[in-house]
Amino acid sequence: MFKIAFKNLLRNTKRSTLTIMIIIVATAGMVFGLSWFNGEEKIFVESGKKNTGDFRIANKDYEIRSKTFDVSANFYYSDIKEKIKESNYTGKTLARIRFGGMVYFNDDYENALGTGIELEDKDIIGFDDYIYEGRFLKNDDEIILGETIRKKLNLKLGDEVTILTQTQEKSIYSLNYKVVAFYKMDNSRLNRSFFITLFSSQYLLDMEEAVTEVLFFSEDEKNLASTYEFLSNDKDITDQLEIKKWNEVGMNESMSKVIPFVRLIFVFIFSILSGLSISNTMLMTVFERRHEIGLLKSLGVKERNIEKLFLLEGIYMGIFGSFIGISIGSGISLYLGKVGVNFGDALEKITTELNIKGIIYPILDFHTIILTFSIAILTSIIATYMAISQEVKKEAIVNMRNL
Repeated sequence: MFKIAFKNLLRNTKRSTLTIMIIIVATAGMVFGLSWFNGEEKIFVESGKKNTGDFRIANKDYEIRSKTFDVSANFYYSDIKEKIKESNYTGKTLARIRFGGMVYFNDDYENALGTGIELEDKDIIGFDDYIYEGRFLKNDDEIILGETIRKKLNLKLGDEVTILTQTQEKSIYSLNYKVVAFYKMDNSRLNRSFFITLFSSQYLLDMEEAVTEVLFFSEDEKNLASTYEFLSNDKDITDQLEIKKWNEVGMNESMSKVIPFVRLIFVFIFSILSGLSISNTMLMTVFERRHEIGLLKSLGVKERNIEKLFLLEGIYMGIFGSFIGISIGSGISLYLGKVGVNFGDALEKITTELNIKGIIYPILDFHTIILTFSIAILTSIIATYMAISQEVKKEAIVNMRNL
């Protein structure tokens, strides 16, 4: 039966080639598409975790208040340090303060987003990649400014700017800072911001030892999970504060749900389109071979064996087409995975929260290849069965008369 099915493919090489070409295009597109989603997902995960950590502790009103740069939703970091020690956490914790302010220089000014950071945040945020002039913070009277602010105020290294902001008590206060660096991030909207030390921001905002968020970073998944569980079950913390994983915060939450859903829709649409195309070509093949089907039935060949014969033809074409298609799609994905696809500012406009690169690097993995191959074979089988199932149920005489 296997030999007969293979020979049948060569009886009409044009139609077999057409069916195989459909499978090649579908599988190549699916491999590249899934690799694309993998690359896009990696960008959002990495950017999201830099912004919120693997999980974050903040005031329950923080997300709402932070939209208006209200820093009154804060808490004392010292109150939870002991709890973190009790959890046996081995990763890194960093405190931050986000606030709004005005950067003054001479008679001009610019509204900006300010962030008070610990010096250890240098590697987390990745300032070595973004600072194009100057150095990172060393002292509490220093400031790092985004490129947009530099251009707007015509600043240079060593200039002294004034930060005017509203304290947690709603009073106006200002401090002078020496410019020690300029940076340019991938998301151009974040270039209208500045960074100062955590201690300096606490003094500026009259927050003493308070912070607006504490972020947890760790590569030890088990330790991270146990720490999250330990802190989440501590009522002394959860009565006043909330603990959220990175994919439960702001834009991260939306994207972590949207990307898998869009990926599923993509696979479904490709499967349906390729299935319909294969089914149509197989249906034409079945119509042409009605007489042959009737003859086989009249000779005593069982219906299920006739179905198996056609299904084997579909499987052969699925294997051959998917092998070529996966090879082509993998080649494209691997190449673009090295050079990337530049979208310019298109991705940056998605959110002002994340430092998202405008370049996507598709990521090809073994799971993508196996999934694509499985879907191609399954689609070929289903499409072939749909084309042959009704025909084999007819009486042999009906098939032979081509009715």
